[in-house]
Amino acid sequence: MLKQILFSGKVEVGISEIDDGNMRFFGNGEESEIIKNQRKLGESIGLNNVARIRTIYGERQNFTEYAELTKENLAEYSINNFEKEIPVSDGLVTRETEVGILLPLADCLGIVVFDEVHKIIGLLHSGRQNIEQYGPKKFVEYFVRNFDSNPDELKIYFSPHVLYYQIFKFNNKLLPEIAKEQLVDAGVLSENIVDYKINTVNNANLPSHSSGDTTQRFAIAVKQN
Repeated sequence: MLKQILFSGKVEVGISEIDDGNMRFFGNGEESEIIKNQRKLGESIGLNNVARIRTIYGERQNFTEYAELTKENLAEYSINNFEKEIPVSDGLVTRETEVGILLPLADCLGIVVFDEVHKIIGLLHSGRQNIEQYGPKKFVEYFVRNFDSNPDELKIYFSPHVLYYQIFKFNNKLLPEIAKEQLVDAGVLSENIVDYKINTVNNANLPSHSSGDTTQRFAIAVKQN
């Protein structure tokens, strides 16, 4: 597992690798093993309480569904639940410092949003569908609307992702490039966006759907200190 300390030690991110096991449910009877893997990832950044973003496709039309994690609803989103028991969302936000947020990924972009002033952290699943519906911009607007956040004070981190995935709807611009544009359009300062450009496609330690691995996912877990 990898650990990254961000924003002067205010945020910690844990990133699982292939050797840490699968991080996504596929309905093949490995639920208890996957939950155990996700717990270990949370523990790697000092957490016992971890919630999970569950994004599904199928009949969904809206891919910009965001929710706040509180002490009252944490149990609903807990990684201790099986897949079907967790509410669907594309991004989660919390004020709780003892609560982490986990997101399984392959090539899509996980976007961490941190409001140091109001002590709020969020994690967004940003794939093609979310990007096409201006999901990163709407996630910032969610912070502004619900927590009175100032966009130019928000700090952003991009998880490992496929670097060269083109989005036809945006004239074949690259996914991370579009995400940055939408964040800046929402008022985020470009210098507050951190992207280490870890490419899932050519990283031997990370599973990638684009490189042919459709049976495994890595995950990121994030918390504020």
